[in-house]
Amino acid sequence: MSGMKDVRVTMTRTQRDSLLNSARRAEESAQQARQREQVTQNALNNANRQLDSLNRTLNNEIAGLHEDMQQMAQDQNRRLQQQANEHNRRLQEQARSFNNSITDVNRRMESQRVALEGSINQVRQQTENNRQQLQNAIDNVNARIDVHDARDTNHRRVAEFWISQVQAYIGDIKQYRHDMFTPGQLAKWQNELDTIQQREMAQEAYQTAMASARSAFNNVVELKENVVNAESEWTNYHSIFVQSLADAQSNLNYHQNMQFTIEMEHGNETVDSNINFWTNNALGRISDALEEVKAREGKIQEVPTAELIQLLDRLSEINSQMEIAANEAKEALISSQHRAEMANILTSALSGCGWDFHEATDGMTYEGEQHNRPVHIKMSDGMDNEIVAIITPDTNLDNKLELHFFYETNDEERQRAWIESMQNSLKESGLNVSTPVCREGYESTASDAHSLRNIQETAARKVETVRS
Repeated sequence: MSGMKDVRVTMTRTQRDSLLNSARRAEESAQQARQREQVTQNALNNANRQLDSLNRTLNNEIAGLHEDMQQMAQDQNRRLQQQANEHNRRLQEQARSFNNSITDVNRRMESQRVALEGSINQVRQQTENNRQQLQNAIDNVNARIDVHDARDTNHRRVAEFWISQVQAYIGDIKQYRHDMFTPGQLAKWQNELDTIQQREMAQEAYQTAMASARSAFNNVVELKENVVNAESEWTNYHSIFVQSLADAQSNLNYHQNMQFTIEMEHGNETVDSNINFWTNNALGRISDALEEVKAREGKIQEVPTAELIQLLDRLSEINSQMEIAANEAKEALISSQHRAEMANILTSALSGCGWDFHEATDGMTYEGEQHNRPVHIKMSDGMDNEIVAIITPDTNLDNKLELHFFYETNDEERQRAWIESMQNSLKESGLNVSTPVCREGYESTASDAHSLRNIQETAARKVETVRS
């Protein structure tokens, strides 16, 4: 008579789906929805302040710029401002097309990213056309200066004029985070200007200085274009970031307090999801990851665009991890309930074969009374024969059934009848039950895992969990 047998118990896909569909996430409470809405609005206000700051800077006239240059500079600022506002308009449009509910968060984030990337690509495609517009404007100014130059051969005066215009544009560019977006470029043209002044002007090579300063002017005007476009791009990624960070925090708050509504025979029952319990502290790890992103928010003005995009990807990943954790928790909860139902089926089957619980020594429990652990059932027949069945969760709501026989009466025919009764009862409930396999070394001897016979000790057992 075998002392240990292993059985695999599986369910059909239809059964599995039915069990999982019987539990759904409860809707956010009215208070949670209001908090989410407020957090989202605060994030939008924050993003709009960043855009307003950029617009105010673009509205400023460039100090020291000659009147012949002012119209060109104003046209450039106006076009750059329109591009920045167009980005923002598209993002706001995308945001309005979705609700603030948790179900829309990831879709809205992705939609905004797609809209922004489309806008940025359009601006990049227009770069050459914009450059030509700038060059035409500069050429027109040059033509007017050349007319004056033809009447006035004071090359020094004209060279000084171009030097002053380069210096004015350099001063304007300093308002922006040029070193973050075009590192070293402004310093390069400042050095070029210093060289013109210290060498060519000092050596009275005024015609050479004129040509060099004009070329430097073209370059700093183009640098302004590149810097402001990069600033505009950053500002709009920042807009998505602050909204996404707010969303992620709201989502974490929701998951930490989430409930499941489960369909029961007597009606729907609402229970706490206890995601951390069922997933070995998944939300704790997610919270730590979110704190790392929030730490970067404190110095967000120093975060380059590429890292900002990485932070957005991290937030998207964090939101996905919350969804995965919630699904794992639901599956673990259903699996626990299913193990309890299986335990009831087994005890009913064995009761029909003369087995029963003895309150002092027998019964049913989860290990350590933790519902995410295996279920132990112990029954006796009153003749010093005992059975301990252990139902351990496996993947896809399947279970491993371990049978331990402790017997004084070695009756293989009776054992076969007990096992057959358990198999039939499980099959009648719609489960697939594999053929029991005897554990090697226990083909003709009773189980020696005597610690399993103390059901109270199993219930009190300290369960070690890994909190990684």
